[in-house]
Amino acid sequence: ASRFPADPYGPPGSRMYRTGDLARWDTDGQLRFVGRADDQVKVRGFRLEPGEIESALRRSPLVRDAVVAVRTAGRDGQHPAGPGRLVAYVVPASGTPEPLPVPELRDHLARLLPPHMVPALFVPLAALPLTPNGKTDRRALPDPGPAAAPAAPHVAPRTATERRIAQIWADVLGLDTVGADDNFFDLGGDSILTMQVVSRLRRDGLHLATKDLFTHQTVAALATVVTTGPTRPDSGPVTGELPLTPIQEWFFATPRAARHHFNQSALLELTGTPDPSALRTALAALLEHHDALRMRFTEEDGRWHQHNPPPSVPDDLLVRHDLSGLSAEEADAAMDRAADALHTGFDLGRGPLFRAALFTGGPTRPAFLLLVAHHLVVDAVSWRILQDDLETAYQQAVAGTPVDLGDRTTAFRDWARGLAAHVADGGLDHELPYWEEAVSAAPLPVDHDPGTPGAASRTVTVTLDERDTTALLRSAPLAYRTRINDVLLAALALALARWTGNERVCVDLEGHGREDLLEGVDLSRTVGWFTTVHPVGLRVFDPEDLGPDRDWRALVKAVRRQLRAVPGNGLGFGALRTHGSPEIRERLAHTGHGRLVFNYLGQWDARPDGTGGALVRAERGSFGRDHDPRDGGSHLLEAVGAVQDGRLAFTWHYRPDVHEEATVRAVAEDFALALGRIARHARDSL
Repeated sequence: ASRFPADPYGPPGSRMYRTGDLARWDTDGQLRFVGRADDQVKVRGFRLEPGEIESALRRSPLVRDAVVAVRTAGRDGQHPAGPGRLVAYVVPASGTPEPLPVPELRDHLARLLPPHMVPALFVPLAALPLTPNGKTDRRALPDPGPAAAPAAPHVAPRTATERRIAQIWADVLGLDTVGADDNFFDLGGDSILTMQVVSRLRRDGLHLATKDLFTHQTVAALATVVTTGPTRPDSGPVTGELPLTPIQEWFFATPRAARHHFNQSALLELTGTPDPSALRTALAALLEHHDALRMRFTEEDGRWHQHNPPPSVPDDLLVRHDLSGLSAEEADAAMDRAADALHTGFDLGRGPLFRAALFTGGPTRPAFLLLVAHHLVVDAVSWRILQDDLETAYQQAVAGTPVDLGDRTTAFRDWARGLAAHVADGGLDHELPYWEEAVSAAPLPVDHDPGTPGAASRTVTVTLDERDTTALLRSAPLAYRTRINDVLLAALALALARWTGNERVCVDLEGHGREDLLEGVDLSRTVGWFTTVHPVGLRVFDPEDLGPDRDWRALVKAVRRQLRAVPGNGLGFGALRTHGSPEIRERLAHTGHGRLVFNYLGQWDARPDGTGGALVRAERGSFGRDHDPRDGGSHLLEAVGAVQDGRLAFTWHYRPDVHEEATVRAVAEDFALALGRIARHARDSL
C-alpha cells in the first residue's frame, strides 16, 4: 500500500505510484535521476532487488558469499557502456571445484528465481572487497573483464547436441547458420518461438523446459542442460470431463450467430503428389496424439461443458477432391466451395473438430492440403505443433514405419483442471488489486453509432518491407534490449494516441497463454486454445510527433516499462474472472472491456523440420470463410499481425457500420510509419 499513495492532483480515489527513484532539480529546471531510495536496479526493463539474488546464491552449497551488481562493458571489455548486465561475484565454498561451475549455479538460481533474475556473468573472487567499516565495497568490485564481452567471431557448434540445437534455431528463425555462442533472442527469437524450439527438440529425444531458453540463451549454454530422457511419463490419450478455460468461457458467453462456425485453418501447398493413404494415417495420428482435437462440447441447463472421448478415426477425416480437367478458375471455385463446406460442417457435440481436404489436379497445378479446426481446440501456437507433427507422421507412414510423435506433454485436460484448482486455492488472489485498477477503455472515436452489429467486418492491411522487418526482428532487440512485442505496441500506442487525441490509450492484448504457472507442467507440445486476453493502459508523450528525429528509443522504453508492470503476462485476468470466487468475479465484472484488441502471432517463416522430400512446400495462410459472416467480432477493431515471407504484415479488422475505411486506413498507416521509423532508428543505432 505504501507504493500507491493518494494522488493529490487527480480525481478522488486516484493513486500515484512511488517508484523509489531519487531525483533532484538541476539549475536548468530539469529533473536529474541520482539513484534509488532502496537497492533496486533495472536490467532490460525489469526492476530487480540484488539482495534477493544474493540470498538465493548463498543457499547453494557451492557458494560461501556473493554480491550481485549491474555492470556494462564495450566489446573490448572496458567502459563506457552498452546495456547493463547482471554480474554475480561469487566467493566459492570450500571444496568447490575449479573453474567455478557456472552451469550448476545457473540451474540452482533457475529453480528459485524467474529467468530475468539469473545473472548473465559469474565472476569468482577469493574474498569480497570490504570498506574500513567491514561492509562490502561495491565500488571495488572488479570489472568482469574482456571475457565478458560478446564474442565477435562465429564459433561453429562442436557437439552433436549443439549442431542439432543450432539447426533447429536456424530453421525456426529462418537463418542460414547459427553459431555456438549466438544468443537466441538477439537473433530475433521470442516467447512463441521458444516453444517451437522446445517442441522440435523433444521430438528428437532432447528434453528441456521452455524457461531453460531464457536462462541459457546460447547454443553452447543450452546444450549443457539438455537431457535425453523424458521428464515425465507418457500416460497416453486422456479422457474425461474438464472445466472450460477462461478463453473458452469467453467464447460461450459472447453472442454468436453460429457457434459451430468459428474456426482456424491452414492451406498447405504440397511437394509433388502425396500418398493419400499415408496422409490419412498421419492425420489420424494427430487426432490420437493431441487430445484437444477430440474435444466435445454440450450445453445443459444453460451451461456449456467439455469432455475428452477416447480416440477414434471418423470416415470423413480426410476428404479428397480431384480437380483434373477443370480450368484454373473452375478449380479455384471448387476449392472455395469445398473449404466453406468444411468450415460449416462441424458439430460441437459430436466432433471431432478437426478435418482436412486434399486437392489434386493436373501436372501444372500443385496439390493442396487444407486443415480446418474449430478455434475451441486450437490456437496459433497449436498450428506450429500440428504442422511439424504432420510432417513427421507423414514421412514415417510413407516409409511404412509406425508413427511415433514422441512423448506427450501435459494434457490440455490436466492444464484446465490445474488452472481452475490453482485459482480456487487463492493462487492468483494477489493480482486482484492490479486488475481492479486496470484502466477502463476510453471510447474510441467512431464514424457511425455502433448500435447492433450489421454488415460483415472488412479489413485493411499494412505491410513492411523485408529490410524494415529484419531490423525490427534482429536490430531492435539488440539496440533497445527489448522484445518485438514492446516495439509493436509502442508504435500502436503512438498511432492510437494520434487518432484519439489522448496521450493515454487502452488496448486489449492477446497472449499465447502458455505460462510457467503450475509446477511440473510442460505445454511446449500441447495443442489447445490457451489464448489470454487482458487490458493494458499505455501512455505516450508528444503523440503528434511522428517524425524521424523523435526519440524512438525513449518511446519503446516507456512502453516496455508499462508492459512489465502487468502481472503474469495477463493470464490472471481471465483466470480470476472465470474461476475466482463469486465475490472476485463480481469485482472484475466491469473491467477491461476494450474496443480494440491486438494480437501478434509471431514469425511463420520457419522451415519444415527435416531435409529433402518434405511433404509441405509452403504455408499459404488461412483459406475459406473461417467465421460466420454475421458475427461482428468481440471488438470494434482487431489488429492481427505476423511475419511471413520475410515481411511483417498487420491486418486491421473493422466494422463498416462503425468506422469508415479511410479512418481505419489512416490509423493503420500511422502504425506502419511508426514501425518503419523505429526500424531505421534501431538499424542506425548498432
